[in-house]
Amino acid sequence: MSGYDPRTPSNRPLAYVEFGPGLDDDVDRRLIGDARGRRILDLGCGGGHTAVGLAARGARVIATDADPGQLFAARALAQQSSVAVEFHEAGPAELAFIRADQIDIAVSVWALSLIDDLDRVFRQVHRVLRPNAHLIVALPHPAALCADPIDPTRTVRSWRTDEKIGERHVHTAEGLVTAMSRSNFAVDVLLERHAGGPTPATLLARGRRLGA
Repeated sequence: MSGYDPRTPSNRPLAYVEFGPGLDDDVDRRLIGDARGRRILDLGCGGGHTAVGLAARGARVIATDADPGQLFAARALAQQSSVAVEFHEAGPAELAFIRADQIDIAVSVWALSLIDDLDRVFRQVHRVLRPNAHLIVALPHPAALCADPIDPTRTVRSWRTDEKIGERHVHTAEGLVTAMSRSNFAVDVLLERHAGGPTPATLLARGRRLGA
């Protein structure tokens, strides 16, 4: 994973959403595009790069994170960038403060790898999204999580989704798509991307909210 961690302040770009290693500005243009005037929810905002970048592009951003230290860094980045972001100290499934059918896009960059129960998160996101709006989730690819850090061509752990590797849960493409489908999302994009190494680094899925 090349040391990538979106929750750590870094030189990550603000001009586009960097969904993970191997996913550049082209993915942002395809999946988000023009953000002006759109109400976007950033789940697990970490150091704030996604939220602040989208706000700078004209979006009305609500950002959540359960870690006060991360929120402090995110607020500082928003102030430094002279943009307004509505920050909340909350877990990704703690969205009672948002009324139903209010959000145009929900995004989460790697933060949901810290969560075991994706179904609970997706049910709450489904409630706050407008009909036919999209949820975009990027996660560390299980191949990267399970690879030997010294020799990435060698897998040293199984892909069992009931295990944690460090602080992160292993979520496979099958598990991610199944959780979205159970929560009444139609998955229309699924990407597994390399970042120059022998194993995929990033897993990304986009789901469209079904139902009235």
